[in-house]
Amino acid sequence: MTVLNRNDFLKRASNSEERLLISKIIDKAELAIKKHEIAFTDFINPAEMAVVYDIVKNIRDVNFRIFGGGEDCERNIIGFSPEYIELSDSDFPIKAIKITRNLKFSGELSHRDYLGSILGLGIDRDKTGDIFVFDEYTLCFVINTVADYIGTNLIKVGKTAVKTDIIDIESVSVPAKNTVLKRETVSSIRIDAVIGSAFNISRGRAQDFIKSERVNVNWSTVTSVSFLLKEGDMVSVRGLGRFRISEIGGKTKKDRTGVIFSMYV
Repeated sequence: MTVLNRNDFLKRASNSEERLLISKIIDKAELAIKKHEIAFTDFINPAEMAVVYDIVKNIRDVNFRIFGGGEDCERNIIGFSPEYIELSDSDFPIKAIKITRNLKFSGELSHRDYLGSILGLGIDRDKTGDIFVFDEYTLCFVINTVADYIGTNLIKVGKTAVKTDIIDIESVSVPAKNTVLKRETVSSIRIDAVIGSAFNISRGRAQDFIKSERVNVNWSTVTSVSFLLKEGDMVSVRGLGRFRISEIGGKTKKDRTGVIFSMYV
């Protein structure tokens, strides 16, 4: 059985908040390793995930899965299980709250309006996941222990009366986030070349973003300008945006590689 060296992991923290976060992650992993229990974190934002992801993926003798309620969620929960149990999305303690309003008697409501009203009920931010605002309704992912409370007490968003319905996660269909496909050719699939092509910036400027630790690939911070990307990778560049590599094609006659980006807008 793996014994986690907590101090080694805590050395990676740069402040007290990161130490607390890492400690909570280790606590959950130890439940799966030592007590053979399934354990889940609260919702973790992308910045926090960047801190803990490399730790999580290097813990042995445990399975983990990351899920936030739908595809491409920014706020996610990490689930840990013993090696002999594979978690599925339906195992996660997540409910969706569908919020509707009378469109005839309501002005536009923003993500901030919905989040503010939910937090105004006394709900901690780490109990809430992504909020998707659509024309006719809004979906909010929450930890299941607070779903009934929100469903009962959320009667207004701002000054607008709303109706709530609690939906099991298996029944939820989240429309894909707005993306624009971009087809380019790159000299290589090194991360500096790919970022330069995706955002129309010079390779040198792309390297500056990488070296200043402003680039994440699948939640892990990348600082090597020669890091090689692969199909399916999600790349986030703080200050520029994010994209997914949807497809890597073959070589052109000029020995360049075709790439299709899904740019998030």
